[in-house]
Amino acid sequence: MKTIRQMILSFLLLYSPLLLGAEVVDRIVAIVGNEIITQSDVKKYTGRSSRTGKAGCFDSNRGANPDSPPNTPHRGNPTECGVTTKNPLDALIEEKLMKQEMERLAITATDQDINNAIRDVLTRNKASLENLKSELAKKGTSFDQYKKNLSEEIRHMKFMAQVIFPRIRIGDDEIAHITAGDNSEDARFKARLQLLDERAPEELTRYLNEVRAKAYIDIKKPQ
Repeated sequence: MKTIRQMILSFLLLYSPLLLGAEVVDRIVAIVGNEIITQSDVKKYTGRSSRTGKAGCFDSNRGANPDSPPNTPHRGNPTECGVTTKNPLDALIEEKLMKQEMERLAITATDQDINNAIRDVLTRNKASLENLKSELAKKGTSFDQYKKNLSEEIRHMKFMAQVIFPRIRIGDDEIAHITAGDNSEDARFKARLQLLDERAPEELTRYLNEVRAKAYIDIKKPQ
């Protein structure tokens, strides 16, 4: 039985001759496992990065995304944190690898997770659900899309908490250096989050490089 990857490649070989005489509106630039990345994906990513700039990491006073669930040490897309200069295709490959890892590890966002996140957003902004839906509509975003975006954020945060953060080693002396004599639990907690956030991008890159070395990745050369 053919694997999904083999089926994708067979499809491309079968239908590519039929496309030669047609106007090329998009092309596959890479295959990552069983998924493809197209030229339009790269363009969309480039536009997204130029609009948003560097995705924010944890801020002990305020999240980078004010609509993100509170009290979470890594907000936004972790693969974008601090990597605005990364090649768009490489960044998209990392996104695919991370998505595949989350699926492999069965990391999900439950309905309760999403509902709790929405409730937290409403509480912090002192708003009603109708207020939120109204604001989303003004921005051209449906409530269903908003929930989908929240679901992805929650999955990313769970991935960071379950997979990446445990790989980061933080010594008591490092925490003490930041707290400067304040040994309260709150000060130590914030210091630990600060150190985790500083080291998370590098550790995530290291992890994804390990995954990438074992994955099937085919980068297509321009015709």
